[in-house]
Amino acid sequence: MTDFTGRAAEPHEEVLGALLKDPSLYPGYKHGLTPEHFKELDWLYRIIQETDAAEELSFRGIASRIPVDRIKLLHDLRGTFISESRLPSLIQQLKKDVLAEELKSLSLETLGKVNDENNPDDVLRVLQQRSLSLFTSESKDGSTPDKDVDGWVDYILEIVEDPKKAFGLLSGMYSIDKMTTGWHRQDFSVIGARTSMGKTAFVLEMLMRLNAKGHKCAMFSLEMAKRQLFNRMMANILQVDFEQFRTGQLPKHFYTEHMVREKKRLTSLYIDDTRAVSADYIVDEMRRLKRTQGLDFVVVDYLQDVREQGESNDNGGSALARVCRKLRAGAQEMDCHVMGLSQVVRGVEDRKDKRPGNADLAGSTGIETSADVIALLYRDDYYEPTSSSKGILEVNFTKQRNGSRGKVELMYDRQTQRITELEYRR
Repeated sequence: MTDFTGRAAEPHEEVLGALLKDPSLYPGYKHGLTPEHFKELDWLYRIIQETDAAEELSFRGIASRIPVDRIKLLHDLRGTFISESRLPSLIQQLKKDVLAEELKSLSLETLGKVNDENNPDDVLRVLQQRSLSLFTSESKDGSTPDKDVDGWVDYILEIVEDPKKAFGLLSGMYSIDKMTTGWHRQDFSVIGARTSMGKTAFVLEMLMRLNAKGHKCAMFSLEMAKRQLFNRMMANILQVDFEQFRTGQLPKHFYTEHMVREKKRLTSLYIDDTRAVSADYIVDEMRRLKRTQGLDFVVVDYLQDVREQGESNDNGGSALARVCRKLRAGAQEMDCHVMGLSQVVRGVEDRKDKRPGNADLAGSTGIETSADVIALLYRDDYYEPTSSSKGILEVNFTKQRNGSRGKVELMYDRQTQRITELEYRR
């Protein structure tokens, strides 16, 4: 019987504790786990598998399948659960432990055969054959060339039957959708611009349009508080002056009638304005949202504010590169699109053509390597208030891993924080 008196829980005990405390975690982590990962508690994991196969997994369902004298063990295991953020590293440790045991067993077995009675060549062949059947703890479980190709063929055939499946998340803004074919799941995009150029307005426009189409959207705002974002979004929805709205200068009925009526459009958005969070925190929250309510589109505002613990060999952009890699991995794991905002270095203002390029992104090396899409914003009237291009926002797509580069021009109304098409074309 497992006894936790005077000791910390071992990784396999804590993983079981997590599954018992929150059974909804099981579908996201069961792939690649076997009873062998749970040592003397392998019987309990088998019961979890049996329960899941027979009914919706629950603590009560698991408890109903074990002897009464082991119910206390279930409660003790539940008490070991600390945080879902620990699960990936704990499961990795379980896999390393199993691999270590397999290697020890193989080593002892091989040593036992190395004697005068056995041909060393035969022993080596057995060792090679057995070792090739092992996988590192980082290996993907269940992936084979046959499965990969069959999965791709099924995907292409689905597209043939329904061409819409080839597109990503469509915003309904024709010029953007045409350029991107939608914001694709598992992609990581970066929107860059100088301060006050319109980055936040652009991503809020995308966020609200996708939310209105029923997509599950989230925003991690490390710069602006929720109230500031709500002010901007409501001014956009009501098409009123943002400054007048946020300072209460509009006629009262705009607030008591129009705002109250439209507020439901904001309640389906998840906004986290916790400051100085890490990429690990953001991915953990994405994982929780995906599991509990679904997740399609995520905005991180902005990348340079995401905290990342330094390492001994870091240079200027190493930490930011790790942030981008983690967010891209999160997009792949959660099958959603992640859009990060990035600052552009001040040096662009010293040039005649102030349109930024990829190299102008703060920490550009890490961003350019990880991003599937990079779009850089520019407004001529930002630098020349009397410009004939007043209100025109250029969205310059400087990188698309699976698409073409090019420019889209939109109309940006700073008063209402609204972004619209210059003209509607089909």
